[in-house]
Amino acid sequence: MAKDICSINIFSNYSFALLYFKIIFMGHKLIYLLIPFISILSSCHKEKTSDIQGDINPENNRIQILFEVDKETNLKNPYMGWSLYSEGTYGIERAESYWTSQDEAGKRYAGVYYLRWPWSYLEPEEGKYAWDYDENFKSLIQGALDRGLRLAFRIFVDSRDCEDEAVPEYVFKEGNYFTEYNKRTPYPNDQYFLEKYTRFIEALGKKFNDPSIVDYIDCAGIGKWGEEHTFRLKKDGVPRYEMYKTISNAYAKAFDKVINVINFTEREPKEENLLMNELGFSPRRDGYVSKYFPVSQQESFVSHFPSKILIAEACYWGSSYNIWEQENGKWKSWKDYYRELVDLALETHANYLDMRTPTETSRLLQSNRDDVKRFISKGGYRIYPKRITANIHDNKISIEHTWQNVGVGVLPNNNKNLRFKYKVAFALFNDKDELVQQWNSEKVEVSELVGNKTIKGEETFDLDSHPEGTYKIGVGIINTLPNDSKDIKLAIKRPKIIKNEWVYIGDVEYK
Repeated sequence: MAKDICSINIFSNYSFALLYFKIIFMGHKLIYLLIPFISILSSCHKEKTSDIQGDINPENNRIQILFEVDKETNLKNPYMGWSLYSEGTYGIERAESYWTSQDEAGKRYAGVYYLRWPWSYLEPEEGKYAWDYDENFKSLIQGALDRGLRLAFRIFVDSRDCEDEAVPEYVFKEGNYFTEYNKRTPYPNDQYFLEKYTRFIEALGKKFNDPSIVDYIDCAGIGKWGEEHTFRLKKDGVPRYEMYKTISNAYAKAFDKVINVINFTEREPKEENLLMNELGFSPRRDGYVSKYFPVSQQESFVSHFPSKILIAEACYWGSSYNIWEQENGKWKSWKDYYRELVDLALETHANYLDMRTPTETSRLLQSNRDDVKRFISKGGYRIYPKRITANIHDNKISIEHTWQNVGVGVLPNNNKNLRFKYKVAFALFNDKDELVQQWNSEKVEVSELVGNKTIKGEETFDLDSHPEGTYKIGVGIINTLPNDSKDIKLAIKRPKIIKNEWVYIGDVEYK
């Protein structure tokens, strides 16, 4: 048998070996020809060249493939990853210099570009939007997309701790506001402010409610830094609950194709029910690794997992202070702080973590590159098929497939706005790598792949008639919605890609 295997040279140019099989159609009669080509089982090849193992049973036309998980590659999948920031609190960086400094991080380590800007920078005059006229804004966005990053947004409206006033001048002409640090901030429950703010949210959604490039949008923006801290309400203004309802409904309506996010904080039960249950928002927590995020809050935050994704952000950042001067010298260095940050993010099942601005990125890559890689390896989700077994019979293919997520987070397929769009799928491709037949699994729901849980599916699909030729069989986690977020890259070591994220597993020949 070893001699026969060695004489087959079909895949000699591949970087790995796998179990190869053919199904030959002659009229309506099926003739099975199953050819094993597994170099690690052949006596002619002592050197291991494959991360895929398999076996063959010629009596029942059964094949089995075992995949080895890739725990290192930055997969750049949607809804997870290290996040680079554009912090609008202290002005906006120039796109050219920003992407020069963030180029390595953007290409190799990050997955998301998060813009946290004041409203006034995006609409300096009523109806005049940065995405239409501001070339620097456009270049910042394009720089992210060119590096394979997806987008996320927070628009804030509180001028305190902001270099400029956070709200366009036209809002102050009729709206009510308070002044602090010589800057004006509107009362978020002022009726005029709400009318203008929700109109801006609608315009923002028309541009960026685009799941092909956007992961999520923060859905409040009030209070300091948009974190809902210490916001002030007008005494005779809209009641607090109605204010939240107006703002959150505006975001939910304008951004119904991307994940809606709200800051995690203590809330009134009615408000909590509106945001987390009725609207299905996902929580983020700014203030990781600090006295402001005690264990009791951590436990409450994690209680939302795995039904919702969790977004983590460090408390301390920037260069205006030394980390060893914070909290009575709790950390001796930024290296100590960042290691604890990654530890806590993984412990709390975070899908996202901030690499932030060029200052933090430089520190992380200089002193904590291993921790950066550790979050890439374990943060968010990392899904792969552990085993695929196929059995061909009676113009049908029966497939047993077992899946696992080795990341600490979750693929949020169950999110209200994602609508279970991702499906485990198998497909046939012709010699031009055009998809000619696809089968979607109904047995494996990817949002249920959490922890050490594996999910196994056993399904039988019809093999349709096709013109003569050899067809590739592929496996993937595929987005079933058109013009939407990309398919999921499987965490398989050295896969052979057919097209997009479809991984090759074998051939079918029609004659």
